[in-house]
Amino acid sequence: MSGTEDFTIENGVLTKYTGPGGDVVIPAGVTEIGVFAFYGCEGPTSVTIPAGVTKIGGSAFRGCTGLTSVTIPEGVMEIGVGAFENCPGLTSVTIPESITEMNYVFTDSSPMIVAPHIPISSFHAKDKPGAACGFARLYMEKAELDAEIKAGYLKYIKGQKKKLYPLAIEHEDLLQLMFAEKIIPKKDIDLLMDEAGKQRNYAAKAAVMQYNHANFQ
Repeated sequence: MSGTEDFTIENGVLTKYTGPGGDVVIPAGVTEIGVFAFYGCEGPTSVTIPAGVTKIGGSAFRGCTGLTSVTIPEGVMEIGVGAFENCPGLTSVTIPESITEMNYVFTDSSPMIVAPHIPISSFHAKDKPGAACGFARLYMEKAELDAEIKAGYLKYIKGQKKKLYPLAIEHEDLLQLMFAEKIIPKKDIDLLMDEAGKQRNYAAKAAVMQYNHANFQ
């Protein structure tokens, strides 16, 4: 846990973190996380951003390789370019409704991005696969989704299916969405089986075999 002495804060802007890492709770009263504030800090494993923060600056958490989770509160209006670049440990990030556009935020990170209110077209190309995984989770949970946004995600997943197959083997919800929407043609079954073998994901391999048997045998 970090103390206030671990942060440099100027007029509400957190400009530098120098703490030991672990579970980091940013102090109340901070309104902006400045550019490069946590840049290259490998110690933080989780970060809680307080209510009142409206902006996360570009490259703010870039290179935080130990970071596995971050809580972004409602009220954040802007996340800068590369804010979570090269954070390979991030598995899932929920984007609040106050954010309406994402631009090149998670480069070289690839977390599941849960943002049902943001159309797939509003994401940078490199963030779209993660957004598709987040959408798939909500789809499988039968969450209430805007019809136009839902159609956009499904069109993207169908159009990019071959590029998304490795992620589908990794993320069960995306694979199950592809099954439910019958996105996978018979000629791609071997591709999926090979990918499941590469990832040593035997549950996914069994699921693909079952889908193949149900639809093409």
